[in-house]
Amino acid sequence: MKENCFDARNYLKQIIESKEEKQKEIADKIGISASHLSKFLNGQEISFWMILDIIRYLDRENEIKLMKQFCREATKKNIKSAFEYAHLKKLRSEINYLIDKVVNGNNRELKEWAMVYEWQLNITEVGYYSEYEYLDRIRGLNPSSHEMKTLVLILEMLCFYSSKKFDLANDYLKKIDKCLTNIDDPFLKRAFKSRTSQAMANILLKFEEEIDEARLIAKEMISLNLGVESVTNGYFILALSYWYESFEESSMYFKKAIELNDYPEREYVAADLREQLSILELYWFKELSKPFLKSEFIGKVYSNEDLSVFYDNEYYRPYALYFNGIRKESKEDLLLSLHFFSKQNDNFRSNMPKIELMKKGSEYNILKRR
Repeated sequence: MKENCFDARNYLKQIIESKEEKQKEIADKIGISASHLSKFLNGQEISFWMILDIIRYLDRENEIKLMKQFCREATKKNIKSAFEYAHLKKLRSEINYLIDKVVNGNNRELKEWAMVYEWQLNITEVGYYSEYEYLDRIRGLNPSSHEMKTLVLILEMLCFYSSKKFDLANDYLKKIDKCLTNIDDPFLKRAFKSRTSQAMANILLKFEEEIDEARLIAKEMISLNLGVESVTNGYFILALSYWYESFEESSMYFKKAIELNDYPEREYVAADLREQLSILELYWFKELSKPFLKSEFIGKVYSNEDLSVFYDNEYYRPYALYFNGIRKESKEDLLLSLHFFSKQNDNFRSNMPKIELMKKGSEYNILKRR
């Protein structure tokens, strides 16, 4: 199916006509009224969540191609949801199209939305931001709607989450959860929930070690399918949650996440996931997957080289100390690994050196205080 060369509604009509089901039966299965489905097929705008659910029922495989058209067609009724959908799905052209559409109008509230989504787009493209500048920018806003007030809280929460200030992020998550109950738009409610779920699942697993709760949220994120980042995060949380429990389960979810990101624009994510899979394989003394040589760190671990060269690298330091500690049977290195994982607020991964230390006779109560 070629983009921009077809009438999306007519295309969907043809799919319906090819089915044995009647329109009412289809509408019932989607969860909307037959009149809404009829209005949509005849060119009228209906709620954004209904359009998405129609497309997912009729042709899930071509969702993005079809939704691009309906994002561009969105009027005042659906523009907020169109912005959020385009943001979650990384549809830069559609975001820019909506921004241009709004800034030339007279609606102050929608101009505010355009500004915030343009800002988020710019941050994504740059890939780096100053926490203080970010917070100053957010707090300089004067939201005119409950939806935007909620989004501003989410952006503040994500700032603290990215800085590993999980206690602060948790406080914001509680405020956001209350705000979500008063959002009327079903799509925005789902989308905002998806954003907060990514942070919540990570905090529950890595910081609070609430494995079962983290898994439930991860599965919900995958089921909602509201963007590659959210689904990837869901698979990653599931993979990490089975790290100590089952190599097969953990590696399966890592491979699902890698496959999801295995294209040029997301290769950097796939590379990080491959490295995590390799660390899992090394942890379980399994045969390494072929792509491991792309990572200098994994290559050195595999070759039994000294890893102290990584001690100045904040990310690799706890892993390097862990693998050096095992190789040298060094309690000191293992304790340092435990310390630096804990310093990163990654209590879940700190169990790697903790388990080794307990094997060597260290007391659990002593380790628990670290």
